[in-house]
Order: sequence, then structure tokens, then C-alpha cells
Amino acid sequence: MKRFLTILLVCLPLTGCLNKYLDRSPDAGLTEREVFSKYENFQKYFYNVYYGTYSIKCHYPLIWTGNINKLSLEALTDMCDMARYQLSQPAKMGQPSEVLFQTVGYNTSWYLGKIENTWRCIRICNKVIENIGMLQAEQYQKEDFLGQAYFVRAFCHLEIFRIYGAVPYVDKVLGPEDEWDIPSADDHEFLLQTAADFQTAADHFKAAGLMRRDPSSGAGTLDDVHQDLPNGVAALAMKGRALLYDASPLTNPTGDVFRWEAAAKASWEALEAALDNGYSLLDMSHFSDNFYGVRYTNEQLWAYNNGTDYHYKNNIFACTLNKFFSSDSYASGNCPTQNFVDKFETLGGYPLDTEEDRAAATAAGEYNEQNPFVNRDPRFEATVIYNQKELKGYGPAPIYNNSDGSIPVGSMIKKTAGYTDGVSETYYYENKRLGPLSEKGQQRLIITDPIIRLAEVYLNYAEAANEAYGPSTPAEGASLSALQALQVVRDRAGLPAPQARFTSSTEALRPRIKNERTVELCFEGAHYYCDIRRWKDAPEIGRSTLYGMRCTKLDPPYDTVLYPTGFRYERFPLPANRQISWSGDGMYWMQLRRTDLVKMKNYSQKPTW
Repeated sequence: MKRFLTILLVCLPLTGCLNKYLDRSPDAGLTEREVFSKYENFQKYFYNVYYGTYSIKCHYPLIWTGNINKLSLEALTDMCDMARYQLSQPAKMGQPSEVLFQTVGYNTSWYLGKIENTWRCIRICNKVIENIGMLQAEQYQKEDFLGQAYFVRAFCHLEIFRIYGAVPYVDKVLGPEDEWDIPSADDHEFLLQTAADFQTAADHFKAAGLMRRDPSSGAGTLDDVHQDLPNGVAALAMKGRALLYDASPLTNPTGDVFRWEAAAKASWEALEAALDNGYSLLDMSHFSDNFYGVRYTNEQLWAYNNGTDYHYKNNIFACTLNKFFSSDSYASGNCPTQNFVDKFETLGGYPLDTEEDRAAATAAGEYNEQNPFVNRDPRFEATVIYNQKELKGYGPAPIYNNSDGSIPVGSMIKKTAGYTDGVSETYYYENKRLGPLSEKGQQRLIITDPIIRLAEVYLNYAEAANEAYGPSTPAEGASLSALQALQVVRDRAGLPAPQARFTSSTEALRPRIKNERTVELCFEGAHYYCDIRRWKDAPEIGRSTLYGMRCTKLDPPYDTVLYPTGFRYERFPLPANRQISWSGDGMYWMQLRRTDLVKMKNYSQKPTW
């Protein structure tokens, strides 16, 4: 743990680390005044938080999942199974390991080291805030730098919190004479500090005239050179996210309603600012533009884009792009479970989560288990690759067995030996973030990480407002109720209002809000992994059974009424070694490295696995 914070003390004096932060050698002879007084030097020093060797990219969803252990945080839940039986399978069954924790936080790679990268970036932010008075620049430029510094400092702390819980909140530059063994804040105090930093960032961005960084010019044309930098609206939205975590059961065990009210107010203010500044939800026909195909969209409040550097052989996708699409024999891929597929309602708004739900939907003519992929929430089509889905370069996806149990030529379920064949156990693959990226499709594709987008702000507000005020009463000062905010997101997908049985109370609407978050934000930024923990739903989910949907091609003659697609669909439990478990409250948080923990007197470690 000493290394956990002493990274803040490295590179003192400043001239000894210019080679890292300014790409200048230590003997360049620059003083702190020369670094912080000249705009070009100041900017180059600070922008290492985005573009340096150690940067906040370690928290960007698609960048981080490029780890050698083929591990996504969604794969530690019931949402999906990794095609390869590697680190995620033992971990989701409650078997911790130093490898898991090192993969999540300590890997020395530039894009994986959450711990080291975070504290390096926080130190840079604190140096910028401390030395802004030296900068010779226009006032709006100083305000911009301060906005970014407070934002990045808060973002780094919040991202660490989402995985590890509260750690020491470092809001000043620590020198060699300072006490590095800082007590950790409690969760509530930590998140309030985070929210305060985001608010301060928003204030500075507003003073700089940067509530957004590009005019509202339409999806795909937001091409300002600084579009990848945070802005005032994003800062307010992140404040809402932080306060939503603060109000949630895991960190609010007494159910303090004032925290929910504060979260609702913050997200409403973010929502108003977003709409006032021209942000809007894309229509459903352009939903996937939020993830690939265009550089930026007008729904993304803050996003990261790496141009067209991505292609199907890029090893950063080995975790998410299955070997059938990447030609990488060691690739894995997120494979949605049937449990997750059932979260996509019918187009008429019927839930499908339970046998009773599916029976009701079937009786209403909304669902047929033997033709299960039609008449569904359109986000299903954008998110999941299922048997016979049309894929660029592949035609109908062959994810089935023959009636005699054999594997057809070209099948995407063909098995080799053992647990490392990289083939889906569930008969599904993920489609949401990478779309047509494959060896048979587009070889290079613009991929964008929407780190926070407008749809999340609607859902953050809906959740907090429902808990504080119920389904139909707007938060103080707001013009939308929880139910109305929820419906804005559903309207985009063409879904009707939730059925009346779900709108009578906070408790009745709560599961539908959770379901909407899961469907809308799946595979983006580990929302689901964090959500089921902050809701304290993870233990129940950990005791559930994970299912796939076996597809069998039938030989004629067969009953065409019973099997209208020519395939038989059968739910089946995944193998025992692909199930999920819950070994205790320690699983709510990842743990810091044991060799660090023993060196700290004052840090309060969360329960261990």
C-alpha cells in the first residue's frame, strides 16, 4: 500500500521528471516557473493526464478491457460469459487471486494500471491547481485548465471508488516531508468530496465559456480538435453520478432520503444544462453511432475517440471481439447469457425475466419461445449476435447444432479441446460496441468510448427521483418525474410506458428502472458490474443460475407451427464451471495488493474475498 500513495511523491523536484511529463530530459534546466508560466509548457505538462505514458485512459471502457487475461467486469456478473475459461471464470465464482487484482489495478501497461496511473494523474492535477497563478495566459484559458484539473482529479477518485471503495482523497500536492500514510475517508465523505470537485470543475468551465466544446452541429460532425476533453455539462453529469453512488444502498445503509434528493437535484441540473446546451438523444436508427462509425455524437457528453486506428486484428479487442470475427485464435469475447437476453422486453413492453412474465407475454401474442428474437426492444438487435442474425460478411450467423448433435461447417459454436477454445457457451455474442468490425467486414472502423452520455443522465435522475419522490412527483425544481424521465429513454427505443402494475410506488417502479439501465448502458464502462453492487443485488444474483439458449436446426419434416423458424430453441443451464457465486461481502469491492496493505497504518481496507 505504500507504493499506492508514494507514487504521489515521485518526481520531486519537478525538474527531475520532465522526461516523463514534458518529454524533455532532466538536464533541460527548466525551473517550475518556466514550466508553469509558459502556456505551451503548462499545457504539455498537464495534458499527460490524457495523452502521456501513464494517463486516465486506463479508465476508458474499451481501452481497459484490452487486458491479457481476457477479462471484462461484465463477465464477473450474470450479464455474460467469457468465451475463454480464464481469469473471469474462477473470479465470478468467488475465487480471488493476486492475478485478478493485479489485472484490475496494478498492471504496469500504460492502459491497464488503474492504481499507478490514477495517482500520477491526481498529482499532476494538484500541481496544476497549485501553480495556476504562475500561468501567463488569458483568464478563460486559466479557467479551462482549472476546470479540467478539478474534473480529472474527481474522475480519477470516482473510478477508483467504483472498484475499490473509498481511499484517501488526495486534494493537495504531497511533498517529501508530508505524511503519506493518509487515513481513508468513509464512503459518504469521499463521494461528497468527489461531487464537490466536479461542481468546482463545472464552475470553472462555465467561466471559460466551455459548457460544451463544440457547437451543436449534429451527430457525427462534432469534430473540434479538443472534443475529447471534458466540459461543463460532463462535470455536472459526473457530479450526479457520484451522488447517485452516495445515495445507493451499499454506501447509504440507513436509506437517508436526503442523499437521494441531492442526487436527483444534481442529475436534474445536469440534464437541464445538457438540454440548454443543445445535447440530445440520437434517434434509434443512429443509436450505434454512439459506439462506432462516427467520431462523436451529440448524445455523448464526454467521449474518447482514437480515429481509425482500430481494426479486427487489434489486440486491444481480444477480450471483446471473438475469434470468429477477429481471426485471433486467442481471442475471447463477451457472450451474453440468456438471463441478460431476457431483460430486453417485447416491443409492446412485456417483461420476459421470469417464466410467469414469458407466459403472460405469450398469452398476449407478444412472445414465442420458438421464435424468440422478433418483436423485441430494438436495442436487442443492436447489442446481441444471435443465431441467424445477419452479419456483414457472414450472412445469417450460424450459431446452432444439427439435429443429430453434429456441428455444421462454419458454425460459431465449433468446439476444440478444453476450456480455451474461445467459443460461446451461451450461443450468443456481443454486438453493441464493435458492430461490423471483423475480418470479413470492415477492417478499420472508428470506435468511440462514450464515457458519459445523455441517456445515463436521464436514468440517473429517474432512479434518484423515484427513490426520493416516487414515480410521479418531480424532484424539487424539476419538470419531469421519475416515470417521465424514464420514458424519454424508452421513447427513443419505441417502447410504451411501463405497465400500470409497475407505476404505483417506488418499490414497483424500481425493478423497471434497474432493467432500463441494464439494457441501455450494457457493456459501457462496467455500469452493470457497479450497479448490482451499489444496489446490493449482487448476492442474490450470485445465487442465481446462468442459462444459455441451445439452437438446433431441424430436419424436415417438422411441425412448422411449433417451430416457425426451422430451429428448436431450448434453455439450458451453463456448465457448473461457468456459473456465478457469491462468497461474501468482500466481493463488493476489489482489494488492494496485500503487500501494500501491510505497509499502511491508517488505511481502512474493505472486507476481503
